[in-house]
Amino acid sequence: IKAKFTFFYKNFNYVNLMEYLKDQCNKKDDEKMKQTKYFPVIYGVISALIAFIAVFFIAQRTFHFSVSMAILSAGIFAAFFYVLSYFRGHASYEIKAIVAKYHLTDEELAKITGMKASDFPIYHNKLQLIIPKRQWPKVLNALQEYDQQHQISNEKERK
Repeated sequence: IKAKFTFFYKNFNYVNLMEYLKDQCNKKDDEKMKQTKYFPVIYGVISALIAFIAVFFIAQRTFHFSVSMAILSAGIFAAFFYVLSYFRGHASYEIKAIVAKYHLTDEELAKITGMKASDFPIYHNKLQLIIPKRQWPKVLNALQEYDQQHQISNEKERK
């Protein structure tokens, strides 16, 4: 530990400190993004479980289905809600990941998507998706195109 401290102390300057802090922040952001990549799956499972329970009891008590028919219909609805919730969670994750990757502001998001800046509030450096879910695919497509253009331009700069 003492050797590390003396190395850091001897090579200390403001630029190195800022780069070190920036790297630490990026590592924390990467860890958070890795943790949230399971969000769509968890969100989908919870949604499917709630849908299964609700449809099972409605089918059995209201429509007087047999147990096997109630389970079948509940399973179909659960699968539908899992897929719907998974893709909503995945879209949310992707949108927030691209915004975090390029540190986009609300004005930049508005310019990229053609929407208003007030549709993209950012609090504590996190995007709050307040736009209707039906508009998420439009936003996601615009951000994915922006990401591809940035990657292509970065590859050209490297060559």
